[in-house]
Amino acid sequence: MSAATFQVGQLTIPLFVGTVMNWALLGTLAVQVYLYFLAFPKDRLILKLLVAFVVVAEFLQTLGDSHDTIRVFGAGWGDFELLDEVGWAWFSVPILGSLIASVGQIFFAWRIYIIGDKTLFLPSAIALVTAVQQGAGIWSGVQICEAGRFSRLDFSTLRTPVVWLAATALSDLMIVAGTVFYVLKARQPGFRHTRAILSRIIKVTVETGLLCALFAIVDLALYVKYDGNNYHLGTCIWLSKVYSNSILVILNSRAHIGHGAPASEPKSLGGMTEIVFQSHSGPPSGVHVSTKASTVVQSPDKPYLQMTV
Repeated sequence: MSAATFQVGQLTIPLFVGTVMNWALLGTLAVQVYLYFLAFPKDRLILKLLVAFVVVAEFLQTLGDSHDTIRVFGAGWGDFELLDEVGWAWFSVPILGSLIASVGQIFFAWRIYIIGDKTLFLPSAIALVTAVQQGAGIWSGVQICEAGRFSRLDFSTLRTPVVWLAATALSDLMIVAGTVFYVLKARQPGFRHTRAILSRIIKVTVETGLLCALFAIVDLALYVKYDGNNYHLGTCIWLSKVYSNSILVILNSRAHIGHGAPASEPKSLGGMTEIVFQSHSGPPSGVHVSTKASTVVQSPDKPYLQMTV
């Protein structure tokens, strides 16, 4: 298929939809990052580095997508030859997308390792599948770069993205299943607060993990079903944002905002942290450390902010 016969709608519509969603999810991510650093200024360095990596990688991904969008809808509008060129998409979509997804999946695998009492089998399996999707994502980017034009990309000649997206969805489903299994196994009768924390972990993990898997499967289905066009770009462009937002949702899920006094007993689970910002007519602001894993910050002007991993 030549560039002259290449259907404009096969690229312009998915590119426009993907770019709008990309910027919308970047805005959501920015709010979540702000809340994270506001609520957890003393969080562990490794978690801060994780958030910093996500921010930088997503900025580069959005920059690459915006470059192609401006080229298509701005400077190159009406030029079919320019419309057919891959541009920076080979790097911003499969390479950066698979890298961000793999970082998120390894983060979830580490959580399963902690929750599962340091059992290595499932986290190792997730890491292996994640390595496959990372390698397939990078190789997809290389093949797309070599092709140079969207009209040369179809399922018959480029099957590496199938491996990339299938492995991505499989890893997400393993994460959801593993987290639910180990968290339910760790629930103990008679500890109401602990059960509430574990229920919240299950809810957040299932919601974020299933969303990641769902969008990866939708992207895969569009790529395979509509062979020879680029409808899947409408999802693939912003797929990495789903993983980035999922990471921040997990980190910020430790926070609960409301009114009322915290319980007298420390609210912690293993090595996980709980912080409470309390509003009442008591003593002036101060910090009281109940245990190594529990912190209470009191403020007469603000409702309490309770944070539990």
